[in-house]
Amino acid sequence: MRNIIYEKVNLSKNIPALVEYFGKENFDMKKYFYIPPHWHRSIELTFITEGELVGVINGKRIRVQGGDFIFVNSGDVHEIEKYQGKVCQGVILILSYDFIKSVYSNIDNIRLDIKELGCKKHRLCEIFLEMKKFSLNPKELDYIKINSYIYEVLHILLSNCIISMDKDYTENYFKYREKQKEILTYISENYKKDLTLDHIAKHFYMSSGYFSRKFHQWFGVNYKLYLSQFRLHKAYEDIVNTEGSIQDIATYHGFLNVKSFINLFKEKYRMTPLKYRKYLKESRNDTKMDKKEQQ
Repeated sequence: MRNIIYEKVNLSKNIPALVEYFGKENFDMKKYFYIPPHWHRSIELTFITEGELVGVINGKRIRVQGGDFIFVNSGDVHEIEKYQGKVCQGVILILSYDFIKSVYSNIDNIRLDIKELGCKKHRLCEIFLEMKKFSLNPKELDYIKINSYIYEVLHILLSNCIISMDKDYTENYFKYREKQKEILTYISENYKKDLTLDHIAKHFYMSSGYFSRKFHQWFGVNYKLYLSQFRLHKAYEDIVNTEGSIQDIATYHGFLNVKSFINLFKEKYRMTPLKYRKYLKESRNDTKMDKKEQQ
């Protein structure tokens, strides 16, 4: 998954979906990861095979453990987090919006809730475990079988999980969802600036108090904390992937001073940026040594 507010999903070859397995076989399980609030038109379904993930979907906090699913409707604003040192493995399926639309033209006017799966949940788990096998040991013609699973998953969801919504709820839901997307997009494009509460509230023709209340309601966190966490997320990528100075990285990503950045980073990752960079390098070296010893 790409770290942008509107996520254009890159599909797997010959498949109208993105299918990926993440686990000890292909992912650094010691590493912390965080996907900030974003949205896409596709439907996203993740089966957690082991461990747990936490996140927020449309302002509602979730904690999903092994044997259960994270489900994201088309257009929903969502974020996902795995804590450092915690084990988490699973299979992600993101169904292309264009594919769904071609199969079920009314997709824009419905909501799905996987709590309505009932006895079909067992079958859905089986399908995801099968897709895990394909992801770990891919073969030339696997896409044919995976496509059959994708159609079956979509049939299960549309046959069992459509929930009714009254007209007022539907109108308010879609109206506010568009406003959420506008706000998140604006922050992503301007987070390096001095983006005060007064500034952004004025930009969206709201009072500071009203904007603050709605932001907390929609995203489950106050605006100031969200902005700091978003800046931290962006800076984190430079900490782990470049050799840039901590001062330059903090300034570039909108922090007023390096001390506040270091304190926030330490609160999140339990060590300073420099120590964390060193920790990851040592972890990668250990992994390389383990692979050499196994050969």
